[in-house]
Amino acid sequence: MIGSEFVVFFPEAKPDTALLGGKGSNLIKLIKMKLSAKVPPGFIINTNCFKKFLKESKYYDQLSNLLEKTLNPKEILHHSAKITKLILESKIPKKIVESIEGAFDKLVKGKDIGLSFAVRSSATIEDSSKFSFAGQAESYLYNLTFHDLLQSLKNCWASLFSPRAILYMLHMKKLGVNFSLKNIHMAVIVQKMVNSQISGVLFTSNVVNSDSNQMLINSTWGLGNTIVDNLIIPDSIIIKKNKFEVLKRIIGKKKKKSIKNPEGAHTVIVETYPKLRTICSLNDNQLRQLHNLGLKIEKEFNFPQDIEWAIENDEIFILQSRPITTLKK
Repeated sequence: MIGSEFVVFFPEAKPDTALLGGKGSNLIKLIKMKLSAKVPPGFIINTNCFKKFLKESKYYDQLSNLLEKTLNPKEILHHSAKITKLILESKIPKKIVESIEGAFDKLVKGKDIGLSFAVRSSATIEDSSKFSFAGQAESYLYNLTFHDLLQSLKNCWASLFSPRAILYMLHMKKLGVNFSLKNIHMAVIVQKMVNSQISGVLFTSNVVNSDSNQMLINSTWGLGNTIVDNLIIPDSIIIKKNKFEVLKRIIGKKKKKSIKNPEGAHTVIVETYPKLRTICSLNDNQLRQLHNLGLKIEKEFNFPQDIEWAIENDEIFILQSRPITTLKK
């Protein structure tokens, strides 16, 4: 096992939110389910890595003081900017870099020269059945080099303390969740990129009307970050849950799509071809496959799920699954 103190490959990992974060732990559960859809291969940089990075930073005392401070909403922008600056200016310890590099080399060994990676945040307060930290911390797509990976790793760590994330944490605290910024940690997932022609989100209960007898799928052309970031109006398809039947299709405008940056790392937003804006991005066979996957995943987690998926060359990949926390009882 390469660099097991800081890094673990998916097949070797066991679900552990404290070590792998909510998203990472759920990914491991999905892999062990042996679904018909694949989870893209990769590894997880665990929370030990994050803790050691902070502890060995030359700014540790400053960071520690900032993370222990009791905040009020008026201070958040300033506070977040100070933490972010110190994290981005801190050096990743050599032992951690070597451990991640060993895992990275193993992942790319013998693969296509044009292989690229997604770097995704996985916080320890993420994806519980009561609260969803989803969308508060960042993910970075189409990392091409090891240098890209290290920069995205630090950006993921810093995003744990973005203004949006801190505001959400304060909201959780008001609702009775007792924690300080200092006891929240971040694992980071490194996965092979899915070069998706179609992407989206599957809700195993309809989040619009809280109907547990329906599934809701939002889908679009290209990568799914346009949906997550509310950049487009996606297609919306409502399906009967207990027996596959399409109840409603609403064709979204899908004016833009996210694709690989042709000039380097990460993504760019481009105009969608006019013809593709007027047709549904999913066919009935794909909808049926997603419906079946949703049933299996919800049954395994024993809770309604918010599932991110992508389709490359008509093959479905599951990117993550988390509990739906917005349903009205």
